[in-house]
Amino acid sequence: MSLLAQLKKDSLLARKAADSVRATLLSTLIGEAEMVGKNAGNRESSDDEVQQTIRKFLKNNQEALAVIKDEARLAILRTESDILASYLPAMASEAEVKAFIAETVAGLADRSPKSMGTVMGALKAKYGTNFDAKQANAWVREALAG
Repeated sequence: MSLLAQLKKDSLLARKAADSVRATLLSTLIGEAEMVGKNAGNRESSDDEVQQTIRKFLKNNQEALAVIKDEARLAILRTESDILASYLPAMASEAEVKAFIAETVAGLADRSPKSMGTVMGALKAKYGTNFDAKQANAWVREALAG
């Protein structure tokens, strides 16, 4: 079952259970996720595209959590964040990413900063979007400098 199909199924269950927070969030998320595929050639969105949409929603929630003061709204945002995170695969741990970077850098003939793209490309190939790219970038720079 595709991630989009799972979201639709869960949205229906949330509406039947009168879980308004989950139902509203999932309905909005489904609409956004479907638009990605429709805009890219009138097709169904891929799981990767749906995950990117979920990450976008999660990022917006995190930004809102930082500025909103109303406790009731904060509780809803935290609930929404938990719901969104439940649809994403687990992120690679810091130890896993650092070990992979060390292994990749050790196998390089040229260990200069010019190899940054090679190492980041290998990370993306192995973990897709399931790692903190910004943090990994700093670790790769450190590994190539040392």
